[in-house]
Amino acid sequence: MSSRKPGAHADLDNRDRLLHAATDAFAEYGYEGASLRAIADDANVSFQLIAYYFGSKEELWVATVDYLFERYVETGKGLGFTPSGNLHEQFHNHLRLLLTDMQQRPQLHRICVQEHLANSARFRNVIAPKLEHMFTSLALPYFREVVRLGIVERFTAEETCLLFSWVCKANTAATDFVEHTLGLPAHSAKAVEQQVDLIFGILTEKLGESGEEPRAQPPSTKKAGEPQDETVVYAWKEHKEGMPEAARVKQLEIENLHLKQLVGNLSLEKKLLLDRLADLQPIGVKK
Repeated sequence: MSSRKPGAHADLDNRDRLLHAATDAFAEYGYEGASLRAIADDANVSFQLIAYYFGSKEELWVATVDYLFERYVETGKGLGFTPSGNLHEQFHNHLRLLLTDMQQRPQLHRICVQEHLANSARFRNVIAPKLEHMFTSLALPYFREVVRLGIVERFTAEETCLLFSWVCKANTAATDFVEHTLGLPAHSAKAVEQQVDLIFGILTEKLGESGEEPRAQPPSTKKAGEPQDETVVYAWKEHKEGMPEAARVKQLEIENLHLKQLVGNLSLEKKLLLDRLADLQPIGVKK
């Protein structure tokens, strides 16, 4: 190979190929298990070029994580609503796009999980701040807009974000569960559509749509002027007189599936969020 430094065009091409190869390697084998020589071979470039472009393995890892976050942010920034159009249809399309995007690019989630479980300094110093920034500047504002527009009525923006994020996570970290539940390949178009339809139906059900009476809430212990907690209860469709038994059984099966989805999502995401807050605490103390 020539000892001359690559030109500008070759620089961009080589660096891009190295990032693509590193993305797959770090997601598959983790930081410790990924081989720089294997990454160079997969990128079809000289091993020495890793040091030339990135300096070290850790710097290559940081550049890879930056690259992956930039791609997700780019997708998120492209989501918006046209007020004159069908808002619910636009939201449905957004959910499908986000889930498909997560399935096609699961590497960032896998890297985040690896580093979180390892309780690494890389997670605390690099990933956690980026996750916090993406959540506060992109994900939460989007779901607040969804609630503001009246697309979602039964849940807060935070609850909506939490519920959908678990659907995405299940499709990257628990694909076997998705396949067993649906009886379909996790990444098939039909599986995506079924999951999007399910979470869309749960999120967009209107208040009072099922005809149930408002549930009485226990007296609040909050003092006057203090913010009140919001309790979200899934609407159970009451049995209607004259409803065929087969229809009633089907209704119960669907509602049971919805309830399991909600309970499972909330409990698992609560644990993940608590773990995340515990990891973020040292950062807040240092500041």
